[in-house]
Amino acid sequence: MMALFWEAMYSISTFTARALGDSYDFAAHNRLLDVGGGQGAFPVELCRRYPHLSATVFDLPHVCDLAEDKIAESGMGNVLPAGDFLDAQPLPSGYDVILLSMILHDWDEASNRQLLAKCYAALPPGGAVVVCELVLNSERTGPPAAALMGMNMLIETEGGKNYSETEYTTWLLEAGFEQPRIVPLAAAGANAAIVAVRGK
Repeated sequence: MMALFWEAMYSISTFTARALGDSYDFAAHNRLLDVGGGQGAFPVELCRRYPHLSATVFDLPHVCDLAEDKIAESGMGNVLPAGDFLDAQPLPSGYDVILLSMILHDWDEASNRQLLAKCYAALPPGGAVVVCELVLNSERTGPPAAALMGMNMLIETEGGKNYSETEYTTWLLEAGFEQPRIVPLAAAGANAAIVAVRGK
């Protein structure tokens, strides 16, 4: 059952990563850190779309083992540092863009704010964070896919739910990021990316 779950997540992530790569231009970035990146679908697809880009998955040790297999199948090599993004340790540095894809809906507001603060600390001036999610509108009334996934998160997690574009933007600004903007996209796993930069 777990193997089927991982394969399903990889498939959904593959199509969502392609949509993100088409909607947001990663040409200005060189090194991507995919926090909670699972089996590495986003790094694989984004590096295919942007050949100059190198990417690294940061996830729990047993997940990194799965990612190594998928990345080897893709013909791309990555160093995969294992770690828990919720613990007190800082995130790996040396990356100019950090991706949080389908991650923040799993956790409560306090945990998400803490993770965004860690992203800010890990990025250099001018670096960007990309939050890719099924995002609710400001009124939290839809769209339907985001609202339904939010209900699913309420049932399946201890503190997770789907959040609105206003909530994400507020958290990013209060973490110190600048110029947050919404990049619409159409995919099973996400309907938008919220992109913000660390000021120079």
